[in-house]
Amino acid sequence: MKMVVNLLSYILFLLLVLYFVSYARNTENRQTLNPAATVMPVRSTVSTNQFTIGWSVYNSSYEFFHAMQNGVLAKAEELGIKVITHDQKSSTVEMITGVNNLIAQGINALVISPFNPEAMPVIFDSAREAGIPVVVVDIGTGGTDVDAFIISDNFAGGSLAGEYALELIRERSLPSRNAAIIKVEETSIHARRRGEGFKDIMTQNGYQVVAEVTANSETTQAYEAMKGILDSYGNDLAVVFAENDRMALGAAQAVEEAGKMGQIMVIGFDGDPAAITAIKEGRMQGTIAQQPFKMGELGVDVTYRLLTGQRVIYDDLESKELFSEIYLIDDTGQARRYDQNQ
Repeated sequence: MKMVVNLLSYILFLLLVLYFVSYARNTENRQTLNPAATVMPVRSTVSTNQFTIGWSVYNSSYEFFHAMQNGVLAKAEELGIKVITHDQKSSTVEMITGVNNLIAQGINALVISPFNPEAMPVIFDSAREAGIPVVVVDIGTGGTDVDAFIISDNFAGGSLAGEYALELIRERSLPSRNAAIIKVEETSIHARRRGEGFKDIMTQNGYQVVAEVTANSETTQAYEAMKGILDSYGNDLAVVFAENDRMALGAAQAVEEAGKMGQIMVIGFDGDPAAITAIKEGRMQGTIAQQPFKMGELGVDVTYRLLTGQRVIYDDLESKELFSEIYLIDDTGQARRYDQNQ
């Protein structure tokens, strides 16, 4: 009897050894599939054409994010991926509760454009606990180690806005050497780089930024902010740069009402259709256009690559950033391409 027990113990030992050897080999194979990217495990019950991703958008009522969402849905349809959508509606609470609800529905990956990047650590931890990759499209990562971050080169875009402002000032022989910046909310760290890039160019060329006012990406707040700027500097201001087009439109309205249209340049950022219309009507003089539809597409494409173990090539490997192209729309409504590799 003792010999039988010993034999069974030996067989069990061999089976355990074979299991762990096989597990170690499989783990090694998974780790070498994509040396340039973090590849999260895929739910084993799902085949490559049956993925479900959760898409959580900042606010789909904004033109920029509506276009981004269309890009997400178009690319997902092309790849045969199911999408469960969630609208944060510019709310941190909705952002957290909605994303947790997406994760609870068994999604294979999360694609998010976060209203409040500072809340990303909570979301990131929930996603990691569920074993799913996280791809952030625009705004910011909140310092979390996400699997990919799709972003425009915001500092370069702001610099381009500054260079264009100087071009307009020279062409129109504007006497003032003062500029103003209307800023997005403090939590949008990456978008705030736009103002930094603009300010850098202006100050390098002998101009002074006399006002920097936060308007939280809202048209009405930007309108009120611009009225305040005009009260102080209305007779000595060459240009105002708004870190997004929603705010640029509010600033343009205040400039027009003050009878300063064409005397004070208004430049925005995003390339929203409403801003392009305002440019054609002479109420704005330019915008730095992002490509939200393509950003959404790229977010889904990268997510699919992560789920299927394909290599992801980052523009910045350390931060896992992938840059989306930007370009200038000038006062004629024409696009001027910008090479971000220059």
